Amino acid sequence: MNTRKHYIQIFIGMALAASCIFTSAALAEEMHGLFVSTSPIDAGRQMLLVIDPERQVLAVYHIENVSGEVSLRSTRALGYDLQLEDFNAEDPKPAAIKKMLRIDSTPKPPTNTIQIIPPSPQKTE
Repeated sequence: MNTRKHYIQIFIGMALAASCIFTSAALAEEMHGLFVSTSPIDAGRQMLLVIDPERQVLAVYHIENVSGEVSLRSTRALGYDLQLEDFNAEDPKPAAIKKMLRIDSTPKPPTNTIQIIPPSPQKTE
């Protein structure tokens, strides 16, 4: 019985490893409303990232390739995180970039040019 269980675990681990070949780490697949992505951590493990966009929750799992063991490493509600404009951001921060873009978008007067302004029409009575 233990041998059979061991073979099943090895089969699951190999199936998970094979599925990573077909799953891009950069592109998440949509599956029943969840976004799922895998990426290798090292030779024996991979990371499974699951995002529930409806609830705005992220879960991170580690999967042992040989045994197929899955362990939950972290969960996080993203709602408040996504409301931050910047966190751990280096200069220039988003607010500074926004200000620079606002300044650059205003028309600037031409430099080193003479502007001729025609006289305004005068009323004759």
